Amino acid sequence: MSTDTSLDSSLDPTLGASQGEVSALGVAPLTELRYPALGPADPVPVYRPYLGAEVQEAARSALEAGWLGMGKLSQDFELGLESFLGLGPSGRRAVSTNSCTEALHLAGQLIGLGPGDEVIAPSFTYVAGHQAMSRTGASVVFADIEDRRLCLDPQRVREAITENTKAILAVDYLGLPCQLDELLEIASEHGLRVIEDAAHAFGTVSAGRPVGSFGDITCFSFGPVKTITTLEGGAIITSDPADVQTLHELRHLGIDADTDARYKNQRNWEFDVVRQGFRCHLGSVPAGIGLAQLALVDEFITNRREYCKAYDAAFADLAEAGHLQLFDTDWEGVAPYIYVIRVRDAVRRADLIAHLKAKGIGSGIHFLGAHEFSFYADSRRGPLPVTDLATSQVLTLPLHPYMDSATIDRVVDGVRTFFQ
Repeated sequence: MSTDTSLDSSLDPTLGASQGEVSALGVAPLTELRYPALGPADPVPVYRPYLGAEVQEAARSALEAGWLGMGKLSQDFELGLESFLGLGPSGRRAVSTNSCTEALHLAGQLIGLGPGDEVIAPSFTYVAGHQAMSRTGASVVFADIEDRRLCLDPQRVREAITENTKAILAVDYLGLPCQLDELLEIASEHGLRVIEDAAHAFGTVSAGRPVGSFGDITCFSFGPVKTITTLEGGAIITSDPADVQTLHELRHLGIDADTDARYKNQRNWEFDVVRQGFRCHLGSVPAGIGLAQLALVDEFITNRREYCKAYDAAFADLAEAGHLQLFDTDWEGVAPYIYVIRVRDAVRRADLIAHLKAKGIGSGIHFLGAHEFSFYADSRRGPLPVTDLATSQVLTLPLHPYMDSATIDRVVDGVRTFFQ
């Protein structure tokens, strides 16, 4: 993986101060701002993806090449993912898709999920993962999360296993790695598969290992607001060559012999359809955009990580006073997709959202508990106290790949003035 976590502890929070003033918090852009800084009257969105000159040129180049479907750029993007994640020695491979939702769905198809099967998953995640599983015909069963990182609690997973359980859907919340090793151990004991939904965690390192470089099946998202974007896109990481071939067929209408030709910007007009397939491959234009984003991903991650540290420092006294709860992490090795605080007095969260909105500062809620949705009402087998508490408390604040000191100060001031 090209992100060197050994550098994390040596990062100077004032690095790049020549690009902008250092804020009262001692925070400045770590690198040159690649898009214009927000003005004092501009709204501060929760997300602000980088779609600058390099990205626009990549899209233009792909369009001018004239091969718009899955092609050489799609393969180049997959190889770029494998290089970034350091997959070479492990033999793991990347298969690109047009979304993480489709990647998760194909993962479910790959392991043979169907009617009568159960998949244990957190309720506390975006419903896309649940939809991907239930689309196979399997039933989603919710297990509670642990309070520290709001990822699946392995003990609650053990309690949810039945004779119908076939898989565990493990989510890396906001970029923090779940307890995957323990979940893999549980899966091994019971003959289950583990699908890691790492939509939030592209670039995260867990115990010295990049997320995606170990485990069973890992799925990433490259949607509009993720750490890197292909506008819409995703990928599946797996280690079995036979699985790679199956995924190539599944993502392209069950066709058995077309991927290699398309990777050369060619068509194979003689083929067989060997299975039920879908149409969810990644085209050349989004793949080209993804390659441009990959060239900047280390910069994106470094900046986001330092902004999270700055927020933590700015809110530390509010946490000590009992107003907020911050995540128990120093952010080293984490590639944060979003920055989330927990408002301890859940009743006041709506007021804080309104307060921030009045100041032009966006916020969000990641996530609503899926067990409250009518479609998944039967997926709840018992109480989910940590999920219910987290759902009532979490609040997402703006986090971008590039933020100047004035923008960070505006967000911090917005939160602090509410509590003071």
